[in-house]
Amino acid sequence: MARRRGRPMAPILTPNHGAGLLAQELRRARSRRDLSRPELAHKIGRSLATVQRAEAGRIRPPWPVIRDIASVCGLDLDTAEDLWRKAGRPGRTRRTEAPLLSLVRTPGDLAAVLRRVWEDNGAPSLRTMEARAEGLARTYAPLSRMSAWRIRERKQTLSSLNQLYAYLTACDVAEEDFPAWAQAWRRAGHHEERSPRLTAQADGPRRTAASFERAAALMRQAGLLPCEPFPGRHVPWAARCRSCGKLSRYKFSQVLEGTVCPVCHHPHAVMYAEPEESC
Repeated sequence: MARRRGRPMAPILTPNHGAGLLAQELRRARSRRDLSRPELAHKIGRSLATVQRAEAGRIRPPWPVIRDIASVCGLDLDTAEDLWRKAGRPGRTRRTEAPLLSLVRTPGDLAAVLRRVWEDNGAPSLRTMEARAEGLARTYAPLSRMSAWRIRERKQTLSSLNQLYAYLTACDVAEEDFPAWAQAWRRAGHHEERSPRLTAQADGPRRTAASFERAAALMRQAGLLPCEPFPGRHVPWAARCRSCGKLSRYKFSQVLEGTVCPVCHHPHAVMYAEPEESC
């Protein structure tokens, strides 16, 4: 008996040009691999809604999503990128002019790319943005509709790195891309403000370059590859699981005690750490 492949998607309104042409090719590539949409979402580590939006043909999906789908479905990356660049957004003839993320140097540059990433990721409503950010509010920061609107309309600068991450989450940007955004944020002249407790911890005599290296070494010993500078013992730290390759956030204090990957449930624990060298 053939597997049930789920409810059929609605037909693409513009299958021969723009975002519709890209969506048509994505559907064909997934079909050739005999994957359902939930299976594809699992393989690329994203939500089912993300795959559905990419295959709907109404908006141009973000490039990281297209890149991951192409890799899993065996679609030539050059072809995928060409289709992605040609994909437009129906009803909108001009998007915000913004530099590449790697070329951001000023607050104005950063404001422009923040507006552009909202457009490229489907221009989600403020209600949707607030709901997406709420799911990770304890990890990053809350993002109200008013704050999302003011950042999107370039009427407010980002108050912290965590607010940047909350905004990117609201725009459905992959977490693995956050380090590049953090670098752009710093190049634009922003500096992360820490609470008095974290400031004391960060500026204390034990918080030296050696302690940073020690923390990173212990993370690697536990089977995790850090993807950003050491943020502090009790602050979520972006790291990639060596077992499944997925990016997640771990508190260093929990890794010292023993934790598991939230994706593949592989255990991560430091086998040995001398007390006098603990971070």
